[in-house]
Amino acid sequence: MRTLAPLLVIALALPSSTRAIDASDLVERKTLEAALFLAGPGLATLPIELASSTPDGASQGVEGWTIYRADGQSERILIYTGSGIFRCARWPHDRLLSHECLVRLASVIVHEVWHFRYGRREADAYGAQILFLLANHASPAQIGAVQTARDRVVAAARKPAEAVKKQP
Repeated sequence: MRTLAPLLVIALALPSSTRAIDASDLVERKTLEAALFLAGPGLATLPIELASSTPDGASQGVEGWTIYRADGQSERILIYTGSGIFRCARWPHDRLLSHECLVRLASVIVHEVWHFRYGRREADAYGAQILFLLANHASPAQIGAVQTARDRVVAAARKPAEAVKKQP
């Protein structure tokens, strides 16, 4: 009987750690579901997944991205659970702050859905995101943060194009 006792303790410890992981996954899924509800009813059928890490070479502050196949067609959307906006929106939280973050997270989904449906043009995806924020009465700070991100991305895209134009 002595040899069974340590095994019993180990066996009992495993389910609780599994439950902790399942609880965290459940909170993340509930957060995504709430953001999808705000983003729009038709979006829940799209291939949207949660990601716990960012892709290699991702820009600082990445909140979501779209994966494309080799032929250029969109494959799926990933939402980064480690982003500040996802952590802020995590269910359940302070209702006022959480709702504001949830609207912003929903806007990230809208941005990525634009890419999924229409392609890689960042300015247009940011435009859809900003319109969503305006329609959902997001705070000026939230809208301003997205506008700043759009301006930074658009400016970065212009630099290579301007360099090509200047070549003889």
